[in-house]
Amino acid sequence: MMRALHQSLPSAFLVLAILLGGSTSGGAVPNAVLQLVAVLLIAFTSLSAGGIANVAAERHLFMLALAVPAIAVLQLIPLPPSIWTHFGGRAAAAEGYALAGAPLPWLPLSLWPASTIASIAAVLPVLAALRLISGAGPNAVRRMAWTLAVLAAGSFLLGFFQIAGGQQSPFYLYHLTNRDQLVGMFANSNHLATLGVMTLPFIAALAAREGDGGDAAPKNAGKWVMLSGLTIFIILGTVADGSLAGILLMVPSVLGSAIILRVERRRVALPLIGLLLVATFGLLILIGVSSPLLHGFAATDIAAGTGTRTSIYRDTLRAIRDLAPLGSGLGSFLMVYPLYAGAQAATTVYINHAHNDYLEFLMETGIVGLILMILFFAWWVRQALFAWREAGQRARFARAATVASALIMAHSVVDYPGRTAALAVLFAMCCAIMARPLATISGQLFAGSAQRTRGKMMEADG
Repeated sequence: MMRALHQSLPSAFLVLAILLGGSTSGGAVPNAVLQLVAVLLIAFTSLSAGGIANVAAERHLFMLALAVPAIAVLQLIPLPPSIWTHFGGRAAAAEGYALAGAPLPWLPLSLWPASTIASIAAVLPVLAALRLISGAGPNAVRRMAWTLAVLAAGSFLLGFFQIAGGQQSPFYLYHLTNRDQLVGMFANSNHLATLGVMTLPFIAALAAREGDGGDAAPKNAGKWVMLSGLTIFIILGTVADGSLAGILLMVPSVLGSAIILRVERRRVALPLIGLLLVATFGLLILIGVSSPLLHGFAATDIAAGTGTRTSIYRDTLRAIRDLAPLGSGLGSFLMVYPLYAGAQAATTVYINHAHNDYLEFLMETGIVGLILMILFFAWWVRQALFAWREAGQRARFARAATVASALIMAHSVVDYPGRTAALAVLFAMCCAIMARPLATISGQLFAGSAQRTRGKMMEADG
């Protein structure tokens, strides 16, 4: 009973994350509910732990994740004026107190403490996702992959209803959103596209498992049909979404998915995926020449004007230099950025993030954040190498997780998918799968007697 519950929890939490965590600024109450559930799940998994011991790669991943709220806590500690006035970006605050004739108070490093506290809460769903995958049983990741595929397809279906209803469509879930575009369960159309491209490698992993040859082929025909239909619909929806990043990321997503199938030596894999691509792009060409569906397709704002990504990056880099070495405080971008954007940036464009997760994190955390990112990238590369070097069924979903997590890391260069709870949870699950591909671990792990190689994939096949 308890084992079955552990196997179902990752899928259930992923459903909840995508339903409630699709917006960074427009979903305060849903995100708060998700964070509360995350606290309960962390407590539950901690109290019921003991079935599976953490391997070294998981422990390292947990420490990296816990470092983020630890940084926030340190940034909230009040410091005497003899200390905080010497850090970058604090001169204006000191001058303000001097002009008012008031003594300098003790202040924390964070320039927006309330938002830094909120950032601690925002990490809770990520920690819960890591705990759930770590403590789950043999079939949990496979169930999660099926859940992800259905959720992605359902989100795109909702998106088509949204654009069919126009700007005032009742199917839009958030007030601040991309009207006249597919956003599905998100507020941002780019994030729906990210969900789509991240889903395809997991469908490939499912197809590799379900498509075993021999006597299993007729038995799995229905599942092949379902997976094929989900693939076509998700590719169609991602392109119709109109996100340039989504279109560009579709290429490595499809190639990575094809390689996953090829590695598993399924003879039907490449012909099938070729057929799917031909059919899908044929539909896209038909839609593009005969329908207004793709009006404004792949429009972007990478230019030199005010309010574009180029100007945001330039102003954020100025802030990073000025606020070095310790940054402005987690979650403080919205308050601090206008100080560097200047009056010319006062437009109707709402800039709530740097549209680059790495630059925003550096601005808010300084040199400590840079070190943390380097450590995480080193961890990720190491586990990715293990996933693709290992043979057999046990590494299948780990390979899918490397492709999916690489896609969201690439998208983070030009957007902020990592700041959206739904995608942050999915990314955390990918990392946890890379640390240990639970979908193919045999039940002997629950007896605590499995052989483990430090940092590598588990030795047991399912």
